[in-house]
Amino acid sequence: MSNKQLLSFGTLTALTFWLSTFIAGYIHGNYNHISDTISELGALGTKSHTFMTIATWLEAVFGTLFFIGIVRACRQVRVSTVPVLSIIGVPFSFAWVALFPSGTELHPQGGIAMFLLYIGLILAIVMWRGKRMRIIRTWSFISLLLMLLLFLRFTSFIGGHEGLLQRFAHLGWAVWFISLNICFAKLIDDQTKKTTN
Repeated sequence: MSNKQLLSFGTLTALTFWLSTFIAGYIHGNYNHISDTISELGALGTKSHTFMTIATWLEAVFGTLFFIGIVRACRQVRVSTVPVLSIIGVPFSFAWVALFPSGTELHPQGGIAMFLLYIGLILAIVMWRGKRMRIIRTWSFISLLLMLLLFLRFTSFIGGHEGLLQRFAHLGWAVWFISLNICFAKLIDDQTKKTTN
């Protein structure tokens, strides 16, 4: 697959995640997207467990393909790959929770890998300089702000809003994946035009 094709899995990962979350919520039958966590959709013994496990494995595969694509794209357009190395934490986390769903002892450790993204986002803002990277830095900053909303869980706002706060964090990585897909695909196109002219 070309780098641009692999990059498209960033958008596909995000769309699959959100679509499967809403479908699983419907299958679950007794689920509130504001107050209930996403882990509850894949919990052992729930109606949505099997569907969510399959969807989460798909997201792990798609996320891994995107990781390969974004690393290759960074090399192709000659920018540092360091900020995007953190992206591997997302498919790793998906694979972990698919293997160890809510209700198993190891499930809580699955979310730790997601925190690598905070480092990656900060590094993207700091390391990717120049005019052509400005839009990507802007989207990286927006993604970071969305993910930081998760930390409102340590305030009084948390009462009954655990699911909502968790979704802000997931929206953060989803926005980053989609923006990286679009922006790096454009950088590749621009580079191709320069070499052919």
